[in-house]
Amino acid sequence: MITQKEIEHLAKLARLKLKEKEIPKLTQDLNKILAYVEKINELSLEKLQPLINILENLDLRRDEPQKFFPQEIINNFPEREDNYLKVPKILEK
Repeated sequence: MITQKEIEHLAKLARLKLKEKEIPKLTQDLNKILAYVEKINELSLEKLQPLINILENLDLRRDEPQKFFPQEIINNFPEREDNYLKVPKILEK
């Protein structure tokens, strides 16, 4: 557990200017953080393998062309050119 005196010492080492009213809140916050870290330290992690590269564990699909719209939707679209749908411009040069 961190005391207010230790917070003042750490602030001095870090060259931080803390107001007197900030020290109790900071002490409380740091003690909460340390309590959480202690919970993490209680976990049994010996059997876990470190993750070196996330891409090794992903099951990626092949990138193959697919029809996005069925032909009947394309045929019913108000404006089209061949198999492309024409929409109004939204960006100007």
